[in-house]
Amino acid sequence: MPGERGSVLIVEDTQHSAELIAALVDHEGFNPIVCSSAKAARETHRTAQPVAILLDWVLPDSPGIELCREMRARDALVTIIFVSGRDDETSIARALDAGADDYVTKPVRGGELVARLEAHLRRLATMRAALSPPVRSTESERRFRFGPMEVELGSRRVRVNGKPVKLGPLEYKLVEYLARNGGVAISREQILAEVYGIDADIGTGRVDLLVRRLRLKLGAGGALIVAHPGYGYMLEKVPPG
Repeated sequence: MPGERGSVLIVEDTQHSAELIAALVDHEGFNPIVCSSAKAARETHRTAQPVAILLDWVLPDSPGIELCREMRARDALVTIIFVSGRDDETSIARALDAGADDYVTKPVRGGELVARLEAHLRRLATMRAALSPPVRSTESERRFRFGPMEVELGSRRVRVNGKPVKLGPLEYKLVEYLARNGGVAISREQILAEVYGIDADIGTGRVDLLVRRLRLKLGAGGALIVAHPGYGYMLEKVPPG
């Protein structure tokens, strides 16, 4: 049944690209809703409650990255994927830092876009299922300490030297994953699968970029993320003292 899997908001002002993306998501059982401006997207988001937002960088009335920040502030769980002609590292990093879950470059490869969308929605469904039962253990109150850095699972807070650090969704996923496996080297492929929820064929360089941003934000705590050349990363345990 068309649209039975929910609505996907497509924010794209180029008609050809919008029609192509709409056809792809429609074929997968979603209801595509196309908006050609940030203003229209804001209004539609309030009523449509989409399961995902596919967002172009360049819009006629507002930069896509600003709209991304706004949408993420409104909805912490909706999947946001940039679909953009910009393929430079800086743009990709800015998009992910603004709250996007993923970034796909144009020209759009239909199979790749659909696979990434499906992967993020699967992960989201798993997360919602895990959150639905009441928490009866102390897991939600669990804290990890690594030198000057503290990671609180329940509140999803990270502090360095007692001061809160504001992290994007992917950055928090990474630091939590490293904290849960403190003192153990984790491969780039494992990090890619855990944090992004998709196959490693998107390139493990994405992990290096994310680690770089995380280190900068963590300051003194970032120095504890140790690289294992040719393999991956480890969050180093610091002996009490």
